Amino acid sequence: MAQFFHHNDFGYCARCPRTRHLHLCFGNLALAATPEDFRLFKDHIGAVYQQQYALPTDPDERCVAVRTPVQKMAMVFTPTELAQLWEILENTALLLEVEKILTDNE
Repeated sequence: MAQFFHHNDFGYCARCPRTRHLHLCFGNLALAATPEDFRLFKDHIGAVYQQQYALPTDPDERCVAVRTPVQKMAMVFTPTELAQLWEILENTALLLEVEKILTDNE
């Protein structure tokens, strides 16, 4: 059974018990990532979130473009969606860090 880390109205993040990959499902976005890929994705979204947070925008306007490695392709979010994605990533990362600390202290 998958281990769920965090969920909200927009999606969730869980870990597959067989592969240990983190599965992020958010709207119509799905990502199966190694812990390192998850960290890189979180850092990338976090940088966009920090930039966007400082800008006054309509929370329902789909105006936040997140670049992808594919040329001329981006993921586009409303500021509200981006905040919800960041919440999932940040809380999952926090729980992974707590898990690591507890495991290292056993």
